[in-house]
Amino acid sequence: MRKAIAALLSLCLFVALLAVPAFAAEKQAEAEQDPGVLADVLGVLDSAYVGSNIKLYVPADKSAGLQTKTKVKFHYNDLNGAVYFPGNVDPSGMCFSWNDPDLTLSKGGKTYKSGKAPIAPVGQSVTYQANSGGVVTLLTIKTVRGSSEVGALFLTVDEKKGTIKAMNNDPDHEHSCYGKAMFDGKTKYMSIKGRGNSTWVFPKKPYNITFYDDATYDGKDGVKMVKGVKAKKWSLVANHLDNSLLRNKIAMDLADDLGIGMKTRFMDVWLNGTFLGNYLVTPKNDYNTPDDGYALENDNYIDADSFMLPGMFEIGTIPGVTVLGSGYNNRIAIKDVGDTAKANGLTNKDIEKHFLKAWAAVEDFSSEEYQQYFDMDSWAKLYLMYEMGKSYDCYAGSLLMHRDGLSESDKLIAGPAWDYDIAFGRTLHKFFVGISEPMQINAEGWYVDHIGADLSNQPISLMQELHKHQSFRDHVAKIYNEYEWAFKDCAANVDRQKALLRDSALMNNERWLTNNLCADYVVAPNTMRAIGTGKYRLNYQITTTWDDYVANLKEWCTKRTMWLSDHT
Repeated sequence: MRKAIAALLSLCLFVALLAVPAFAAEKQAEAEQDPGVLADVLGVLDSAYVGSNIKLYVPADKSAGLQTKTKVKFHYNDLNGAVYFPGNVDPSGMCFSWNDPDLTLSKGGKTYKSGKAPIAPVGQSVTYQANSGGVVTLLTIKTVRGSSEVGALFLTVDEKKGTIKAMNNDPDHEHSCYGKAMFDGKTKYMSIKGRGNSTWVFPKKPYNITFYDDATYDGKDGVKMVKGVKAKKWSLVANHLDNSLLRNKIAMDLADDLGIGMKTRFMDVWLNGTFLGNYLVTPKNDYNTPDDGYALENDNYIDADSFMLPGMFEIGTIPGVTVLGSGYNNRIAIKDVGDTAKANGLTNKDIEKHFLKAWAAVEDFSSEEYQQYFDMDSWAKLYLMYEMGKSYDCYAGSLLMHRDGLSESDKLIAGPAWDYDIAFGRTLHKFFVGISEPMQINAEGWYVDHIGADLSNQPISLMQELHKHQSFRDHVAKIYNEYEWAFKDCAANVDRQKALLRDSALMNNERWLTNNLCADYVVAPNTMRAIGTGKYRLNYQITTTWDDYVANLKEWCTKRTMWLSDHT
């Protein structure tokens, strides 16, 4: 499903952008004949014209905290731009530099050469008249700085080993770039490549990073990017579908409290001097695959390492809906197999055989045998995660699990929890969800058992089948009562993360011009206003600022926890 949606969105974006280069070329030719005409088209010129002629940057200044140079980003469709700094940098006294010997910047009758044109104070803008080869252009550049408590990640790649453009144009994420990463006072060799499915089609790209011992990029090296966690592979989660940027963080902190999550941190990221935005950094979700076990994912993609769940609804068979294509089935994908397990001869067929045996036990509702295969605590916790967030991905995929050994006592363990940007009061349009919108974004009511009710009488999530067992339902209630404190802490955590992230979030929104969502694709809180009844009513704010999105997320966490506590 997500790949079909991605293809549809890519097509829409492609069509929308087709006319831009021709328009920019026309204006460029017009400007070459009469430089004064530029004043009339400042808001409409393609940034490709500006970027190809005027490239400004601020050099590294380690005494001020800037570890590598950072480039000026000219925003799309105008000649305004911004220069972005980490929160621990003091940019006062810094100046713009450039490599074009014919370029000069002028302001107030004074002309500056490279390295001498002052930048504006933080939060303010400076306007220069740029003269490049006789073509005069007005440039307005804002100085933006992130949060002091958010770390900076500078990625520098050698494009002789693979270009950034090729990486960003690779939907299969097979193209990698190689270079170094600088963060927390450390410099490490790394490779970077794209990740994600539907999220990959958006301008702000998500990535995976792998660290190495040296410049040969042969031996992988465990690195601590998050306190207390050492891993060789890390993910940079873009959160581009979530204007608050906080949903994945709030969800993963909750999952970590429950013991089925991963520790994360926010970082502001630069790639070869270009600010990419604010990212949630987390270990790659299969990083802890045990040597003598394996990791699985309940997903909807057909590949050589996946198998069907008998009796489950096939996502690609929705009557009358052709955009989804066919063959998007409810499947179990084998994500990773430990080295020791491989050495001992474990095959994909062995894994499939074991899981299908466990699944048959789940489907026998007169028996408790399923408990011999599924770790009750972790599955009850993941069930509650989906109920707390009412996550769309409860049936679209991203349901991860692992088995830490091959003995009869080694059960399937749910987690780590993953992918909550379309959750916690935010939803895909009902055309894709297949259920009424209020069910997903209403803070009231049980959710998981009703997913897909408008599509089929067949189960659409393996969680639904587990929940048909009274023993599992009892365990869910037991776990919630034990961890009620963690669920109630979600609203307070929104406040904590807001205080930490705010400046970096605003910097991210400056970079991506804040409006990164299409109302036809995602139902935003401001289009729904208030939903629900009585004390569970969601009194959403109309969203005009980042703080409004955060306030609406807190409202969801408060009212949803209140409902769960009253009904569990």
